[in-house]
Amino acid sequence: MRVALIAVYDDRCYGLRCIASYLRQQGHEVWLLCFKRFQSILISREDQEAWRRATSASFPPVTEAHEEGTVFCPYLHSATEREWDLLIEKLAAIRPDLIGLTLTTATLDPCRTLTERIHRDLPGVPVIWGGIHPTVYPEESLQIADMICIGEGEQVMAELCADPQRKDIAGLWRRDNGRITRTPHRPLEQDLDRFPFASFGENERLFEDNQAIELPASNKNYFRGIYTIMTQRGCPFSCTYCLHHVTRQMYKGERYVRRRSVDNVLAECVQRARDFDLPGLCFFDDIFVINSKWIAEFAEKYPKRVGLPFGGYAYPTVSTDEMLGQLRQAGMIFVGMGIQTGSDYISREIYGRNYGADDLLRLAQAADKHGLSLNYELLTNTPYESEADCLETLRLLTRLPKPLTLCIKRLVIFPGLRIATLDKPRHNLPEPTFEFWNQLYLIARHHLVPADQLLALSQDEYLKANPEVVQAIALGMKRMVGAHDARRAELDRLLAEERQVTLRGLLRYARRLIFKWLPDR
Repeated sequence: MRVALIAVYDDRCYGLRCIASYLRQQGHEVWLLCFKRFQSILISREDQEAWRRATSASFPPVTEAHEEGTVFCPYLHSATEREWDLLIEKLAAIRPDLIGLTLTTATLDPCRTLTERIHRDLPGVPVIWGGIHPTVYPEESLQIADMICIGEGEQVMAELCADPQRKDIAGLWRRDNGRITRTPHRPLEQDLDRFPFASFGENERLFEDNQAIELPASNKNYFRGIYTIMTQRGCPFSCTYCLHHVTRQMYKGERYVRRRSVDNVLAECVQRARDFDLPGLCFFDDIFVINSKWIAEFAEKYPKRVGLPFGGYAYPTVSTDEMLGQLRQAGMIFVGMGIQTGSDYISREIYGRNYGADDLLRLAQAADKHGLSLNYELLTNTPYESEADCLETLRLLTRLPKPLTLCIKRLVIFPGLRIATLDKPRHNLPEPTFEFWNQLYLIARHHLVPADQLLALSQDEYLKANPEVVQAIALGMKRMVGAHDARRAELDRLLAEERQVTLRGLLRYARRLIFKWLPDR
Protein backbone atom coordinates (compact mmCIF):
# COMPACT_ATOMS: atom_id res chain seq x y z
CA MET A 1 0.00 0.00 0.00
CA ARG A 2 0.89 3.64 -0.32
CA VAL A 3 0.50 5.29 3.11
CA ALA A 4 0.73 8.93 4.17
CA LEU A 5 1.41 9.47 7.88
CA ILE A 6 0.80 12.98 9.19
CA ALA A 7 2.05 14.58 12.40
CA VAL A 8 0.33 17.84 13.33
CA TYR A 9 2.37 20.38 15.32
CA ASP A 10 4.94 17.71 16.16
CA ASP A 11 7.83 17.43 13.72
CA ARG A 12 9.79 15.19 16.10
CA CYS A 13 6.96 12.59 16.22
CA TYR A 14 9.16 9.73 17.43
CA GLY A 15 6.30 7.22 17.59
CA LEU A 16 5.06 7.94 14.09
CA ARG A 17 8.60 7.62 12.77
CA CYS A 18 8.81 4.15 14.34
CA ILE A 19 5.55 3.14 12.63
CA ALA A 20 6.84 4.47 9.29
CA SER A 21 9.97 2.31 9.61
CA TYR A 22 7.95 -0.78 10.48
CA LEU A 23 5.60 -0.36 7.53
CA ARG A 24 8.54 0.11 5.16
CA GLN A 25 10.02 -3.07 6.58
CA GLN A 26 6.77 -4.79 5.56
CA GLY A 27 7.21 -3.53 1.99
CA HIS A 28 4.83 -0.55 1.94
CA GLU A 29 5.52 2.89 0.47
CA VAL A 30 5.32 5.41 3.30
CA TRP A 31 5.37 9.20 3.34
CA LEU A 32 5.86 11.22 6.52
CA LEU A 33 4.29 14.67 6.41
CA CYS A 34 4.83 17.08 9.30
CA PHE A 35 2.23 19.85 9.31
CA LYS A 36 3.68 22.70 11.36
CA ARG A 37 6.54 22.47 13.84
CA PHE A 38 6.20 21.86 17.52
CA GLN A 39 6.69 25.27 19.12
CA SER A 40 6.60 26.61 22.66
CA ILE A 41 6.26 30.37 22.96
CA LEU A 42 6.08 32.80 25.83
CA ILE A 43 3.15 35.21 26.00
CA SER A 44 3.23 38.14 28.38
CA ARG A 45 0.19 38.92 30.48
CA GLU A 46 -0.25 42.21 28.68
CA ASP A 47 -0.68 40.63 25.23
CA GLN A 48 -4.39 39.91 25.52
CA GLU A 49 -4.91 39.10 21.83
CA ALA A 50 -2.12 36.52 21.76
CA TRP A 51 -3.48 35.09 25.00
CA ARG A 52 -6.96 34.78 23.50
CA ARG A 53 -5.62 32.93 20.46
CA ALA A 54 -3.54 30.59 22.58
CA THR A 55 -6.47 29.63 24.81
CA SER A 56 -9.14 29.28 22.12
CA ALA A 57 -8.73 25.51 21.60
CA SER A 58 -11.39 23.02 22.68
CA PHE A 59 -9.17 21.80 25.48
CA PRO A 60 -6.96 24.00 27.68
CA PRO A 61 -3.32 24.00 26.62
CA VAL A 62 -0.45 22.87 28.81
CA THR A 63 1.26 25.99 30.12
CA GLU A 64 4.45 26.74 32.03
CA ALA A 65 4.89 29.59 34.52
CA HIS A 66 7.87 31.87 33.87
CA GLU A 67 9.02 35.20 35.21
CA GLU A 68 8.20 37.02 31.96
CA GLY A 69 4.83 35.40 31.39
CA THR A 70 3.35 32.06 30.36
CA VAL A 71 4.78 29.53 27.92
CA PHE A 72 2.23 27.61 25.86
CA CYS A 73 3.39 24.10 25.07
CA PRO A 74 2.63 23.34 22.34
CA TYR A 75 1.62 26.66 20.85
CA LEU A 76 -0.71 25.98 17.93
CA HIS A 77 0.53 28.83 15.76
CA SER A 78 -1.81 29.68 12.92
CA ALA A 79 -1.63 27.74 9.67
CA THR A 80 -2.09 29.76 6.51
CA GLU A 81 -4.49 28.81 3.76
CA ARG A 82 -1.44 28.30 1.55
CA GLU A 83 -0.01 25.73 3.97
CA TRP A 84 -3.30 23.83 4.07
CA ASP A 85 -3.40 23.85 0.27
CA LEU A 86 0.21 22.65 -0.01
CA LEU A 87 -0.53 19.71 2.27
CA ILE A 88 -3.65 18.69 0.33
CA GLU A 89 -1.78 19.11 -2.97
CA LYS A 90 0.99 16.84 -1.72
CA LEU A 91 -1.49 14.23 -0.58
CA ALA A 92 -3.20 14.37 -3.99
CA ALA A 93 0.18 13.87 -5.69
CA ILE A 94 1.05 10.91 -3.46
CA ARG A 95 -2.35 9.30 -4.09
CA PRO A 96 -2.30 7.37 -0.81
CA ASP A 97 -4.45 4.33 -0.14
CA LEU A 98 -4.54 5.26 3.54
CA ILE A 99 -3.88 8.43 5.56
CA GLY A 100 -2.90 8.18 9.23
CA LEU A 101 -2.87 11.02 11.79
CA THR A 102 -1.37 10.88 15.26
CA LEU A 103 -2.78 13.26 17.84
CA THR A 104 -2.94 14.29 21.43
CA THR A 105 -5.91 16.04 22.99
CA ALA A 106 -4.06 19.35 22.57
CA THR A 107 -4.02 18.93 18.77
CA LEU A 108 -7.60 17.71 18.42
CA ASP A 109 -8.87 20.90 16.72
CA PRO A 110 -6.35 21.03 13.85
CA CYS A 111 -6.64 17.26 13.34
CA ARG A 112 -10.41 17.59 13.06
CA THR A 113 -9.97 20.39 10.51
CA LEU A 114 -7.44 18.37 8.52
CA THR A 115 -9.62 15.26 8.49
CA GLU A 116 -12.60 17.26 7.25
CA ARG A 117 -10.48 18.76 4.46
CA ILE A 118 -9.26 15.32 3.41
CA HIS A 119 -12.80 13.98 3.30
CA ARG A 120 -13.83 16.97 1.20
CA ASP A 121 -10.87 17.20 -1.19
CA LEU A 122 -9.76 13.54 -1.37
CA PRO A 123 -13.03 11.61 -1.19
CA GLY A 124 -12.73 7.88 -0.75
CA VAL A 125 -9.33 7.93 1.01
CA PRO A 126 -9.82 6.52 4.52
CA VAL A 127 -8.37 8.40 7.49
CA ILE A 128 -7.19 6.56 10.59
CA TRP A 129 -6.39 8.30 13.87
CA GLY A 130 -3.86 7.01 16.38
CA GLY A 131 -2.20 8.27 19.51
CA ILE A 132 -3.31 8.92 23.06
CA HIS A 133 -6.48 10.88 22.26
CA PRO A 134 -8.28 8.23 20.17
CA THR A 135 -7.01 5.55 22.57
CA VAL A 136 -8.68 7.25 25.53
CA TYR A 137 -11.65 8.79 23.68
CA PRO A 138 -12.47 6.25 20.93
CA GLU A 139 -16.19 6.94 20.50
CA GLU A 140 -15.69 10.69 20.20
CA SER A 141 -12.80 10.21 17.74
CA LEU A 142 -14.87 7.97 15.48
CA GLN A 143 -17.33 10.80 14.98
CA ILE A 144 -14.58 12.39 12.84
CA ALA A 145 -12.13 9.71 11.66
CA ASP A 146 -13.04 6.65 9.58
CA MET A 147 -10.92 4.35 11.76
CA ILE A 148 -8.97 4.58 14.98
CA CYS A 149 -6.01 2.64 16.33
CA ILE A 150 -6.25 1.98 20.06
CA GLY A 151 -2.90 1.53 21.78
CA GLU A 152 0.42 0.91 20.08
CA GLY A 153 0.25 1.16 16.32
CA GLU A 154 2.93 -0.84 14.51
CA GLN A 155 1.14 -4.16 14.22
CA VAL A 156 -2.33 -2.67 13.81
CA MET A 157 -1.12 -0.60 10.87
CA ALA A 158 0.80 -3.52 9.38
CA GLU A 159 -2.25 -5.80 9.43
CA LEU A 160 -4.49 -3.05 8.06
CA CYS A 161 -2.11 -2.37 5.18
CA ALA A 162 -1.79 -6.08 4.45
CA ASP A 163 -5.58 -6.44 4.14
CA PRO A 164 -7.61 -3.17 4.25
CA GLN A 165 -10.91 -5.12 4.20
CA ARG A 166 -10.31 -7.02 7.43
CA LYS A 167 -12.82 -6.19 10.15
CA ASP A 168 -11.31 -8.32 12.93
CA ILE A 169 -7.97 -6.57 13.49
CA ALA A 170 -7.44 -6.28 17.24
CA GLY A 171 -7.07 -2.68 18.32
CA LEU A 172 -8.75 -1.25 15.19
CA TRP A 173 -12.22 0.31 15.33
CA ARG A 174 -14.10 1.36 12.20
CA ARG A 175 -17.04 3.54 11.27
CA ASP A 176 -18.93 2.35 8.19
CA ASN A 177 -22.14 4.12 7.18
CA GLY A 178 -22.64 5.32 10.74
CA ARG A 179 -22.08 1.88 12.28
CA ILE A 180 -19.08 1.32 14.54
CA THR A 181 -17.20 -1.97 14.46
CA ARG A 182 -15.28 -2.55 17.70
CA THR A 183 -12.58 -5.13 18.32
CA PRO A 184 -10.75 -6.21 21.51
CA HIS A 185 -7.54 -4.52 22.57
CA ARG A 186 -4.38 -5.93 21.06
CA PRO A 187 -2.00 -7.53 23.57
CA LEU A 188 1.12 -5.48 24.17
CA GLU A 189 4.20 -6.49 22.17
CA GLN A 190 6.74 -7.76 24.69
CA ASP A 191 9.76 -7.96 22.39
CA LEU A 192 10.51 -4.35 21.48
CA ASP A 193 13.75 -5.35 19.73
CA ARG A 194 11.71 -6.66 16.81
CA PHE A 195 10.83 -3.12 15.72
CA PRO A 196 13.20 -1.08 13.52
CA PHE A 197 14.59 2.29 14.57
CA ALA A 198 12.71 5.50 13.89
CA SER A 199 12.79 6.83 10.32
CA PHE A 200 14.35 10.16 9.35
CA GLY A 201 14.53 11.83 5.95
CA GLU A 202 12.87 9.27 3.68
CA ASN A 203 9.85 10.60 1.75
CA GLU A 204 9.50 13.40 4.26
CA ARG A 205 8.11 16.94 4.06
CA LEU A 206 7.59 19.76 6.55
CA PHE A 207 4.79 22.26 5.87
CA GLU A 208 5.79 25.55 7.43
CA ASP A 209 6.36 29.18 6.40
CA ASN A 210 4.12 28.69 3.32
CA GLN A 211 6.47 26.03 1.98
CA ALA A 212 6.62 22.26 1.56
CA ILE A 213 10.17 21.70 2.79
CA GLU A 214 11.99 18.50 1.98
CA LEU A 215 13.90 17.23 4.98
CA PRO A 216 16.86 15.03 4.11
CA ALA A 217 18.19 12.57 6.66
CA SER A 218 21.11 14.88 7.44
CA ASN A 219 18.85 17.74 8.57
CA LYS A 220 19.52 18.50 12.26
CA ASN A 221 16.26 20.42 12.69
CA TYR A 222 14.78 17.14 13.87
CA PHE A 223 16.53 17.33 17.19
CA ARG A 224 16.80 20.98 18.30
CA GLY A 225 20.38 20.16 19.23
CA ILE A 226 19.94 16.81 20.99
CA TYR A 227 18.59 13.42 19.90
CA THR A 228 15.67 12.01 21.88
CA ILE A 229 15.46 8.23 22.18
CA MET A 230 13.18 5.85 24.10
CA THR A 231 14.40 2.57 25.58
CA GLN A 232 11.08 1.40 27.02
CA ARG A 233 7.31 1.69 26.81
CA GLY A 234 4.96 2.07 29.72
CA CYS A 235 5.37 3.42 33.25
CA PRO A 236 5.29 1.36 36.45
CA PHE A 237 3.21 3.98 38.27
CA SER A 238 -0.36 5.26 38.01
CA CYS A 239 -0.38 8.96 38.88
CA THR A 240 -3.92 10.31 38.95
CA TYR A 241 -3.14 13.20 36.56
CA CYS A 242 -1.43 10.97 33.97
CA LEU A 243 -2.99 8.88 31.21
CA HIS A 244 -0.88 5.85 32.15
CA HIS A 245 -3.41 5.03 34.88
CA VAL A 246 -6.06 4.92 32.14
CA THR A 247 -4.14 2.90 29.56
CA ARG A 248 -2.66 0.38 31.98
CA GLN A 249 -6.24 -0.62 32.91
CA MET A 250 -6.64 -1.77 29.31
CA TYR A 251 -3.84 -4.29 29.74
CA LYS A 252 -4.54 -5.93 33.08
CA GLY A 253 -2.60 -9.14 33.47
CA GLU A 254 0.04 -8.11 30.92
CA ARG A 255 3.54 -6.82 31.52
CA TYR A 256 2.92 -3.13 30.96
CA VAL A 257 6.50 -1.82 31.25
CA ARG A 258 8.71 -3.29 28.54
CA ARG A 259 12.28 -2.39 27.67
CA ARG A 260 14.52 -2.90 24.68
CA SER A 261 17.75 -4.81 25.20
CA VAL A 262 20.85 -2.78 25.99
CA ASP A 263 22.52 -3.87 22.76
CA ASN A 264 19.51 -2.83 20.69
CA VAL A 265 19.46 0.63 22.30
CA LEU A 266 23.19 1.08 21.82
CA ALA A 267 22.93 0.10 18.16
CA GLU A 268 20.47 2.97 17.62
CA CYS A 269 22.73 5.38 19.54
CA VAL A 270 25.71 4.41 17.39
CA GLN A 271 23.74 4.78 14.17
CA ARG A 272 22.36 8.19 15.11
CA ALA A 273 25.73 9.48 16.30
CA ARG A 274 27.22 8.45 12.97
CA ASP A 275 24.44 9.88 10.84
CA PHE A 276 23.85 13.17 12.64
CA ASP A 277 27.08 14.17 14.40
CA LEU A 278 25.17 14.55 17.67
CA PRO A 279 26.40 16.54 20.69
CA GLY A 280 24.46 14.33 23.08
CA LEU A 281 21.42 12.14 23.74
CA CYS A 282 18.28 12.40 25.86
CA PHE A 283 16.61 9.17 26.99
CA PHE A 284 12.98 10.21 27.08
CA ASP A 285 11.53 7.25 28.96
CA ASP A 286 9.02 8.00 31.69
CA ILE A 287 11.72 6.67 34.04
CA PHE A 288 15.14 5.92 32.60
CA VAL A 289 16.99 5.18 35.86
CA ILE A 290 15.13 1.97 36.67
CA ASN A 291 16.09 -1.72 36.81
CA SER A 292 19.56 -1.99 38.34
CA LYS A 293 20.58 -4.97 36.18
CA TRP A 294 19.75 -3.15 32.91
CA ILE A 295 21.45 0.05 34.11
CA ALA A 296 24.62 -1.81 35.13
CA GLU A 297 24.92 -3.43 31.69
CA PHE A 298 24.17 -0.14 29.94
CA ALA A 299 26.71 1.78 32.06
CA GLU A 300 29.40 -0.79 31.30
CA LYS A 301 28.84 -0.86 27.50
CA TYR A 302 27.79 2.71 26.67
CA PRO A 303 31.16 4.50 27.06
CA LYS A 304 32.90 1.97 24.84
CA ARG A 305 30.34 1.99 22.04
CA VAL A 306 28.87 5.51 22.14
CA GLY A 307 30.55 7.86 24.60
CA LEU A 308 28.28 10.89 24.11
CA PRO A 309 26.95 12.84 27.11
CA PHE A 310 23.35 11.97 27.95
CA GLY A 311 20.53 12.45 30.41
CA GLY A 312 17.26 10.88 31.51
CA TYR A 313 14.56 10.80 34.18
CA ALA A 314 14.89 9.34 37.67
CA TYR A 315 12.27 8.46 40.30
CA PRO A 316 12.74 8.37 44.09
CA THR A 317 11.54 4.83 44.80
CA VAL A 318 13.36 3.05 41.96
CA SER A 319 16.49 5.13 41.23
CA THR A 320 19.38 4.48 43.61
CA ASP A 321 22.63 6.18 44.51
CA GLU A 322 24.53 3.25 43.00
CA MET A 323 22.70 3.50 39.68
CA LEU A 324 23.31 7.25 39.46
CA GLY A 325 27.01 6.72 40.18
CA GLN A 326 27.28 4.08 37.44
CA LEU A 327 25.52 6.31 34.93
CA ARG A 328 27.68 9.31 35.83
CA GLN A 329 30.78 7.24 35.12
CA ALA A 330 29.20 6.22 31.79
CA GLY A 331 28.72 9.84 30.68
CA MET A 332 25.42 10.98 32.18
CA ILE A 333 25.40 14.74 32.74
CA PHE A 334 21.83 15.61 33.70
CA VAL A 335 18.92 14.03 35.54
CA GLY A 336 15.27 14.97 35.20
CA MET A 337 13.03 14.55 38.21
CA GLY A 338 9.32 15.18 38.67
CA ILE A 339 9.00 16.91 42.02
CA GLN A 340 5.36 17.77 41.26
CA THR A 341 4.86 18.93 44.86
CA GLY A 342 6.59 19.28 48.21
CA SER A 343 3.40 18.40 50.08
CA ASP A 344 3.28 14.78 51.19
CA TYR A 345 -0.53 14.99 51.28
CA ILE A 346 -0.81 16.21 47.68
CA SER A 347 1.82 13.72 46.51
CA ARG A 348 0.25 10.64 48.08
CA GLU A 349 -3.47 11.40 48.42
CA ILE A 350 -4.08 13.57 45.34
CA TYR A 351 -1.41 12.63 42.80
CA GLY A 352 -1.20 8.96 43.78
CA ARG A 353 2.59 9.03 44.06
CA ASN A 354 4.10 6.68 46.65
CA TYR A 355 6.77 8.93 48.15
CA GLY A 356 7.21 12.15 50.09
CA ALA A 357 9.45 15.21 50.16
CA ASP A 358 12.24 13.50 52.10
CA ASP A 359 12.51 10.79 49.43
CA LEU A 360 12.82 13.47 46.74
CA LEU A 361 15.50 15.25 48.71
CA ARG A 362 17.56 12.06 49.13
CA LEU A 363 17.51 11.39 45.39
CA ALA A 364 18.41 15.01 44.59
CA GLN A 365 21.32 14.93 47.03
CA ALA A 366 22.56 11.66 45.51
CA ALA A 367 22.46 13.14 42.00
CA ASP A 368 24.23 16.29 43.21
CA LYS A 369 26.89 14.22 44.97
CA HIS A 370 27.74 12.56 41.66
CA GLY A 371 28.01 15.93 39.88
CA LEU A 372 24.83 15.56 37.85
CA SER A 373 22.89 18.61 36.72
CA LEU A 374 19.35 18.51 38.10
CA ASN A 375 16.28 19.41 36.05
CA TYR A 376 13.08 19.47 38.08
CA GLU A 377 9.43 19.53 37.05
CA LEU A 378 6.69 20.92 39.26
CA LEU A 379 2.89 20.73 38.98
CA THR A 380 0.95 23.71 40.26
CA ASN A 381 -2.52 25.29 40.11
CA THR A 382 -4.06 22.10 41.49
CA PRO A 383 -7.63 22.59 42.77
CA TYR A 384 -6.89 20.39 45.80
CA GLU A 385 -3.91 22.50 46.95
CA SER A 386 -4.16 24.77 49.96
CA GLU A 387 -1.68 27.52 50.74
CA ALA A 388 -0.22 25.23 53.39
CA ASP A 389 0.56 22.73 50.61
CA CYS A 390 2.14 25.50 48.53
CA LEU A 391 4.31 26.44 51.50
CA GLU A 392 5.53 22.83 51.79
CA THR A 393 6.54 22.93 48.13
CA LEU A 394 8.49 26.13 48.74
CA ARG A 395 10.17 24.57 51.78
CA LEU A 396 11.30 21.62 49.68
CA LEU A 397 12.72 23.89 46.99
CA THR A 398 14.80 25.75 49.59
CA ARG A 399 16.31 22.40 50.67
CA LEU A 400 17.24 21.11 47.22
CA PRO A 401 20.81 21.50 45.90
CA LYS A 402 21.38 24.80 44.07
CA PRO A 403 21.34 26.09 41.44
CA LEU A 404 18.51 24.10 39.94
CA THR A 405 16.59 24.13 36.68
CA LEU A 406 12.86 24.26 37.35
CA CYS A 407 9.97 23.78 34.93
CA ILE A 408 6.64 24.78 36.47
CA LYS A 409 3.67 23.31 34.65
CA ARG A 410 0.11 24.22 35.51
CA LEU A 411 -2.03 21.12 35.97
CA VAL A 412 -4.49 20.36 33.18
CA ILE A 413 -7.26 17.93 34.14
CA PHE A 414 -8.44 16.21 30.99
CA PRO A 415 -11.74 14.27 30.95
CA GLY A 416 -11.32 10.68 32.08
CA LEU A 417 -8.44 11.29 34.47
CA ARG A 418 -8.88 9.94 37.99
CA ILE A 419 -7.82 13.22 39.58
CA ALA A 420 -11.03 14.80 38.30
CA THR A 421 -13.19 12.43 40.36
CA LEU A 422 -11.36 12.32 43.71
CA ASP A 423 -13.57 12.66 46.77
CA LYS A 424 -11.20 15.11 48.45
CA PRO A 425 -11.64 18.71 49.63
CA ARG A 426 -11.06 21.31 46.94
CA HIS A 427 -9.59 24.70 47.84
CA ASN A 428 -9.68 26.21 44.33
CA LEU A 429 -7.20 28.95 45.12
CA PRO A 430 -7.61 31.97 42.82
CA GLU A 431 -5.17 32.45 39.96
CA PRO A 432 -3.42 35.50 41.56
CA THR A 433 -2.65 33.37 44.63
CA PHE A 434 -1.14 30.61 42.50
CA GLU A 435 0.84 33.24 40.58
CA PHE A 436 2.25 34.52 43.88
CA TRP A 437 3.45 31.03 44.82
CA ASN A 438 4.69 30.18 41.32
CA GLN A 439 6.91 33.25 41.27
CA LEU A 440 8.28 32.38 44.73
CA TYR A 441 9.15 28.92 43.39
CA LEU A 442 11.08 30.57 40.56
CA ILE A 443 13.01 32.72 43.03
CA ALA A 444 13.85 29.57 45.02
CA ARG A 445 15.89 28.24 42.10
CA HIS A 446 18.73 30.60 42.97
CA HIS A 447 21.22 30.34 45.79
CA LEU A 448 21.32 34.09 46.47
CA VAL A 449 18.20 34.29 48.64
CA PRO A 450 18.54 32.66 52.08
CA ALA A 451 15.77 30.20 52.93
CA ASP A 452 14.55 32.24 55.90
CA GLN A 453 14.23 35.35 53.71
CA LEU A 454 12.28 33.43 51.08
CA LEU A 455 9.95 31.89 53.64
CA ALA A 456 9.43 35.36 55.11
CA LEU A 457 8.36 36.63 51.68
CA SER A 458 5.77 33.84 51.54
CA GLN A 459 4.02 35.31 54.60
CA ASP A 460 3.96 38.91 53.33
CA GLU A 461 0.31 39.90 52.89
CA TYR A 462 1.18 42.85 50.67
CA LEU A 463 3.00 40.55 48.22
CA LYS A 464 0.13 38.06 48.26
CA ALA A 465 -2.22 40.85 47.27
CA ASN A 466 0.22 42.10 44.60
CA PRO A 467 1.76 39.05 42.87
CA GLU A 468 3.10 41.31 40.11
CA VAL A 469 5.63 42.59 42.66
CA VAL A 470 6.86 39.05 43.30
CA GLN A 471 7.05 38.57 39.54
CA ALA A 472 9.28 41.63 39.35
CA ILE A 473 11.51 40.20 42.07
CA ALA A 474 11.70 36.85 40.27
CA LEU A 475 12.54 38.53 36.98
CA GLY A 476 15.15 40.65 38.71
CA MET A 477 16.72 37.52 40.18
CA LYS A 478 16.77 35.83 36.80
CA ARG A 479 18.45 38.82 35.19
CA MET A 480 20.93 39.13 38.02
CA VAL A 481 22.03 35.53 37.73
CA GLY A 482 22.29 35.69 33.95
CA ALA A 483 23.68 39.21 33.80
CA HIS A 484 26.71 40.40 31.92
CA ASP A 485 29.71 41.77 33.79
CA ALA A 486 28.26 45.25 34.19
CA ARG A 487 25.13 43.92 35.85
CA ARG A 488 27.14 41.50 37.95
CA ALA A 489 29.07 44.49 39.26
CA GLU A 490 25.78 46.16 40.11
CA LEU A 491 24.67 43.00 41.92
CA ASP A 492 27.94 42.98 43.86
CA ARG A 493 27.29 46.55 44.96
CA LEU A 494 23.77 45.62 45.99
CA LEU A 495 25.01 42.70 48.04
CA ALA A 496 27.71 44.83 49.63
CA GLU A 497 25.14 47.44 50.63
CA GLU A 498 22.58 44.99 51.96
CA ARG A 499 24.99 42.27 53.14
CA GLN A 500 22.29 39.78 52.14
CA VAL A 501 19.54 39.69 49.58
CA THR A 502 16.56 41.23 51.35
CA LEU A 503 13.08 42.10 50.15
CA ARG A 504 13.96 45.79 50.10
CA GLY A 505 17.14 45.15 48.13
CA LEU A 506 15.34 42.98 45.58
CA LEU A 507 12.63 45.54 45.10
CA ARG A 508 15.21 48.27 44.58
CA TYR A 509 17.02 46.14 42.00
CA ALA A 510 13.82 45.12 40.20
CA ARG A 511 12.55 48.71 40.12
CA ARG A 512 15.85 50.06 38.80
CA LEU A 513 16.27 47.49 36.03
CA ILE A 514 12.77 46.38 35.11
CA PHE A 515 9.57 47.84 36.51
CA LYS A 516 9.99 51.51 37.36
CA TRP A 517 6.38 51.68 38.56
CA LEU A 518 7.02 49.43 41.58
CA PRO A 519 6.31 51.04 44.96
CA ASP A 520 9.15 51.60 47.38
CA ARG A 521 8.66 49.58 50.53
